[in-house]
Amino acid sequence: MEAFIRFQLTKDGIFYCGIDPDFNVLPLILNHFKNRYADQQWIIYDLKRQYGLYYNLDEVEEITIELQEGTIKNREQYQFSEQEDLYAKLWKDYFKSTNIVARKNTKLHIKHVPKRYWKYLTEKQG
Repeated sequence: MEAFIRFQLTKDGIFYCGIDPDFNVLPLILNHFKNRYADQQWIIYDLKRQYGLYYNLDEVEEITIELQEGTIKNREQYQFSEQEDLYAKLWKDYFKSTNIVARKNTKLHIKHVPKRYWKYLTEKQG
C-alpha cells in the first residue's frame, strides 16, 4: 500500500490521500510515512473504514472526518491547492516520457499494480 499513496496538497497546507484498501492497513504503514515525510503535515484517510492518520510534524493522531458522498472526488469542494493540477500534469508527463512501449507487459504490470488501486494513482487518470 505504501507504493500506492499519492498525496495532494490542500489549500491549508496539509498533504492528503484518501484510500480504501481491502484490509485495515493504516496501523501497518504509519511508521513508514511518519519517518519518510517527517517534515510535512499529512493525512492518510481510509474511506472504507472512515478513519485516518494525521501527522502534525510532532506526532500521529487517529482522526475521523465527516465527509459527504463524493466530497473527495470533487476537487473544488475539498479545496486542493491550485498547484495540484500542475503537479499532476508533470507527474503524468514523467511517466509518459519514461515509458518504453516495446517493453510493455500488461499482465505483469497488473500483477504488480492491481487495477483496484488505479483510481488513486495520478499517472493512471485521464
